[in-house]
Amino acid sequence: MHKNALPLALASLLAACGGATPRPAVPGADDTLSMEEMRIVAGRDGEGALVFDSYDAGQLFERGTALLNEGRCRDAVSDYYDRLVREFPGSRYVSPALYNSGLCLHEGGELEASIPYYQGVLERAPTGRDAKHAGLQLAQVLVNLERWEEALPHVDRVLLREDLEAPERLEGLARRAQALLGLERVDDAERQARDALSYYRMQQRTGQIPEPYFAAAANFVLAEAVRLRSEAIALPAADAQTQHEVLDQRARLVLDAQREYFNTIRHTDAHWAAAAGYRIGSMYDRLYHALMEAPIPPPTREISDDTMPVYEEEYRAELSRHIRPLLRHAIRYWELTLLMVERTGVQTEWAERTQGELERMRALLLDATDPAEPEEEEGAEEAADPQARLPELPAEMRREPALGAEVALAAVQAAPEPGPRVGALALAR
Repeated sequence: MHKNALPLALASLLAACGGATPRPAVPGADDTLSMEEMRIVAGRDGEGALVFDSYDAGQLFERGTALLNEGRCRDAVSDYYDRLVREFPGSRYVSPALYNSGLCLHEGGELEASIPYYQGVLERAPTGRDAKHAGLQLAQVLVNLERWEEALPHVDRVLLREDLEAPERLEGLARRAQALLGLERVDDAERQARDALSYYRMQQRTGQIPEPYFAAAANFVLAEAVRLRSEAIALPAADAQTQHEVLDQRARLVLDAQREYFNTIRHTDAHWAAAAGYRIGSMYDRLYHALMEAPIPPPTREISDDTMPVYEEEYRAELSRHIRPLLRHAIRYWELTLLMVERTGVQTEWAERTQGELERMRALLLDATDPAEPEEEEGAEEAADPQARLPELPAEMRREPALGAEVALAAVQAAPEPGPRVGALALAR
């Protein structure tokens, strides 16, 4: 470790937080060496005696780093790094001080506060070695803050750099897909996600991308784009045949999205696997409610106005029984997701969401299960048989959840270090 680098334990913790691999900055051996400007400040001690304090930029940097070793990020920034930038604006330590300030604030959850420090690196030395890493870290911050309009052009500038290594370029491509999805440019986000995955597969053959986090992130965006297209399809107020055709379109997209969520899980990153598992259950939940809330198709034969309420009530009751497998699918996928989260120990916001939704879905399934056949109401014989007009679910939705999902989730690896990965929750809609 360089003398003035952040301590190894802190560097490892930052690396576990997702986004660009944080690299605490120090001036390198290849920098042009010159004598640093020295400051001598006169003052008086507690007894009134005149004392002198002499220091240069390197000493301020070292003192700030010592505070970081003690976990005192705010003190390091305000007492030493900010002072270094203010008093020695021409020093070779300015860029590392700005970068380390942004990095420690970022890791401490002060995302807004980290932005001007990353921007300072980019403004002072846009082609320098710290600027590349500052640019990737700033992209992560902007995505997590859902500042999509700023994130997209910023990521585009990062991707123009010719010194990006393969993992860094994949990160930029995945961040661009996230930003496009956040801007609701769904088709563009899908294309960008596919491009990122193609790049990942190409580089994976050369062994240049060691871990799959951003491949999983891109795959999640792809799955989200397909899901959003499916949920944009609403069942119309029309006859049963028309509704069946529309449902078939939506159901095909749901299954396409499910396959992409499975592909996300197969990258074996615990954070994105939890997000994908949650989303699969959520899709079935939403499809169930979309069907239950859809307009009721008219009966195939004319019935009286007095009988219409009976027809509508019977239709809803029969529909609830008919599409109950959707509830079971949601429950099963959420149960598998929670088992994976418990096994890997990953700390993710998706686990809390899944637990809450699972309890709600279990209660809904219990309510939807009739303890006994309802008594036949007066006028029921006159009502048209609703079962002939019930929507037909694809075979994959009527069966129990595929074993492949259980196998894929079981293969997910534990996170290397505890700590949240940012950027996923911001994409939840």
